[in-house]
Amino acid sequence: MVHQQVEKRGGYHAIRVKSSSKSKDTTDMFIGRFDDGKYHLLGYGSTNLSYLFSEASETNQDLGVIELPRGKDKLSDLVKGEVFSIKPSEGDNYFVTYEGTF
Repeated sequence: MVHQQVEKRGGYHAIRVKSSSKSKDTTDMFIGRFDDGKYHLLGYGSTNLSYLFSEASETNQDLGVIELPRGKDKLSDLVKGEVFSIKPSEGDNYFVTYEGTF
């Protein structure tokens, strides 16, 4: 079951990121826009282990707010290699490098 905000607003985005530009490992992230107008991280998983988890199991949480780079308003504005941050509800912000959609 997807997060109720995702269901209400009609879907989510599936993107691939790296924890750093030098990393070879990628992570699949599922992101939805909520009523507050911000993108929220719904779930994520290692690309190498994606066969273990369905998208449905990774789209029902609210793990933090996506903070896009200055001048970017939509996820579709991101280009490969661009860095953005995630502000979790608890803990420190962390940065990831955008690799594309899948």
